[in-house]
Amino acid sequence: MTRTKSSLDALADYPADWTHRAKPIFPGESLYLPGACLKWYDIRGADQDATPEVSAEARDFLTAEATAERLEFRQELGFVLLHRDGAKYFMLVCVWRDKNEMWQGLYYKDDAGFLPYPPKPGFLRPTQSIEELDATAHERRGWSRYLLSERDHAAKQAYLDDLCTGELV
Repeated sequence: MTRTKSSLDALADYPADWTHRAKPIFPGESLYLPGACLKWYDIRGADQDATPEVSAEARDFLTAEATAERLEFRQELGFVLLHRDGAKYFMLVCVWRDKNEMWQGLYYKDDAGFLPYPPKPGFLRPTQSIEELDATAHERRGWSRYLLSERDHAAKQAYLDDLCTGELV
């Protein structure tokens, strides 16, 4: 099939008044759970206030899920992205499993609290926004450095100390 410029016109066509904006990322204290230690990140628009009460609710939720064994950890390291997108909150829980694989669970917040994100129909599924992918790229590089290291206590601490900061684009 020959592609022409005109065949691209309808692809990735977004309204002219929509603008992609960088979002700041804010590292928090790591969360220690049964079977895991997770770095913590809050992501929100530059014009949005911090919501420490939502971060505390998210931490409490994950602690309860792990304690009740509804969220399984296998002595792993990883990270959490709590992403405020307008009035919505999404929480991505990512762990490094089977040495070099990132496994992810996705939650969203509604009036009842945090809930597993429902699967969408079809084969393709949403995974991460562009900002989340930027943070995940930082974490992937850190995990790769860990895998290339002695993988001792110092290397684990170096991974936990290597935090994504600044703006995600």
